[in-house]
Amino acid sequence: MADTDFTSTPKDFSSTPKDPGSAYKPLVYDLLNRLNASFARVHRNMALLEKAGIFDPLMMQVLNRQSEKLRAGANYHLLGTLRGIEERDRERFSGPPNEQNP
Repeated sequence: MADTDFTSTPKDFSSTPKDPGSAYKPLVYDLLNRLNASFARVHRNMALLEKAGIFDPLMMQVLNRQSEKLRAGANYHLLGTLRGIEERDRERFSGPPNEQNP
């Protein structure tokens, strides 16, 4: 079965815009979505492996918990960074249209 999480190639990060945090936001959110879809796929496959009944159920539970801990930790840190960028942009764009905020 083919891996369907990465059917399109992500855009190249080689050109540096004036504001990389904002310019890459759509791509970054897309990549974060793909990352979470991959974790979901891992979880589904682990469940299928557990159903096969040939692996130690306690070890499968340990592996599932490690995967969930990694997913949660990655989301916590990555979304924390994105939150800072979104808060900065909210402040920057909250003023009148002709006023530029730093």
